Amino acid sequence: MLFIPVTALVAVVNLASAKLAARFGPRVPMVAEQLVGAAGSLALLTVSPHTHVGTVAALMVPVGLGGALAAPALTALLLDTVPADRAGTASAVLNTARQVGGAIAVAVFGPLLAGADTFLSGMRWSMLLAVAGLLLTAGAAATLPRAELRPTEP
Repeated sequence: MLFIPVTALVAVVNLASAKLAARFGPRVPMVAEQLVGAAGSLALLTVSPHTHVGTVAALMVPVGLGGALAAPALTALLLDTVPADRAGTASAVLNTARQVGGAIAVAVFGPLLAGADTFLSGMRWSMLLAVAGLLLTAGAAATLPRAELRPTEP
């Protein structure tokens, strides 16, 4: 139930990401995603065993919104930079990298969260590691050229 607010907004945010990328280039939504995700992860550091479930759900929204904001711009940037005959391969590599990244996150964060007596400490370490990664990738995304994406044909 905690993930419903996050997933409910993904479609709207995906549309906003495409509009931002068309207007400002792909780096704006990508950097914004990393920073929003980092802020959301930092906000989750305030969670305690006594935090109301509604508060936890609200604190998770920035984390989910951030991911939804970056994915369309990242995909469009990738597909815009490869020849059309390589688009399938490029898309497959991107999605494979995303899956591998998710698996690595589970492998790293899972053990930190595994014990009931260490869950809160593990969650805090997980959020701090996530913030560090998000800030590093925000810096990398900020170096992308400002050029606008080519408009897609209907």
